[in-house]
Parts: sequence; structure tokens; C-alpha cells
Amino acid sequence: MSRLIPCIVAPVAAAAALACASMAGAPANPFVPETRFVTYVTERAGYLEAELSGKPDLRFLFPSGPACAAVLKPEAMVEYSARGRYGELNNPDPKGHPCIPMGVGNLEVWRDKGPRPTRFGATTSSLPRRPARFKESWRDDAGIFLRGRWPLASWVGFGQTADLVAVVPNTRTCRDLIADGEATMEYHYVDAPAYSLMVKPPASCPIRAFAIPLPGPN
Repeated sequence: MSRLIPCIVAPVAAAAALACASMAGAPANPFVPETRFVTYVTERAGYLEAELSGKPDLRFLFPSGPACAAVLKPEAMVEYSARGRYGELNNPDPKGHPCIPMGVGNLEVWRDKGPRPTRFGATTSSLPRRPARFKESWRDDAGIFLRGRWPLASWVGFGQTADLVAVVPNTRTCRDLIADGEATMEYHYVDAPAYSLMVKPPASCPIRAFAIPLPGPN
């Protein structure tokens, strides 16, 4: 049985508080506290997207406020704590606030490390499928951010799935598939990707990340 770990949030970290609430009740973080290195960091759609080195590497979407900006520097050494569903990074300033993820990438890592959902009763299909409804909130050359309802995201630890951001590649297949604002999402028990939007093979539209929406207007 998974042990639940409460979220610890700085009083002024409104974005982190939203993330914490939306991951409440999720299984415990399967990774251990350790020193990691920031292999890259970039700002996308108001988030700081960062990768932390390790076995395996971990990718996150962080709020872009001062607490995370102070920690997330290219090639910086950071202390990763397993507190909370997706952990947190400690600010080197002892008076600073922890940097808490609002989202997670490399979803296969979290699927494989966490408890697996049961197949029984999930769906009549060999792959669990649920309708997703969304609207585009931002795009760049690499990806498209879609805000909406992503019900199967609960299987990687998101407690509130009615209002989430999903990130898909900016490919013609994905652009065509999301044009109507709805699609069928699939969960894959093994291999990559862990999640995708349903298209006929050999085309593919994988879901690269899920994140809690940033505070502010929709």
C-alpha cells in the first residue's frame, strides 16, 4: 500500500499551492532524495521546463516565480527532495521557498515507478480510453499546450483531472487531431508513450507532459 505524503508549500507560493492541492491523495513519490544537476531549463507558456540528471533523468514544469528561478540554473547542482507527489527542489537561500513542480514530463518513468491501475473494469478496450476535451492555450515550434479535461491523468498522480494542461508535439498529425477541441486519450501499460491521443498507426500523437494550469485567466 502506498504511503501518502502531505504537500509542504510556502505561504506565498500560490502556484505551488494549486499544484499541491491537485495532487493530493496521490501515491508517494517513488524516488529518493538526492543531488541532481539541471541539464537544461527553458521558459514555455509561463512555466519553467527543466530536466534533472539522474537514473533516470526527470523532467518537470515549474512555476516561473522567483523561488524556482533562483534554483533552476543551467548546470546547477540542486537538492531533490522526495517530499510530495513529484518532489521539490530546495532553494540555496535558507530563507527562500522550495521550488515545487506544477507538472511532469517523461510520463513513462512515473507510470513504471508508481502503482499500476488495474485493468479490470477500466475499459472494454485493450487500451484504456477516455474522451478528452480541451482548448489550445499556447504553442511553440516544439509543442502545443492544451488546457481541458484529461481524465486518465489520475493514473500518474493528478487528483484533479477536470482542468489540466497537456503538452503534445507540434506535428501535423497532432494539429489535425486537436482542431475540433476533443479527442480520445489512451493509456499504455507498457512502452512509450504512456499516453497518447488516438490516431491510426503508423501516425502518432503522444502526450509529453501534464501540468496544473497557472493562476490567472483561462
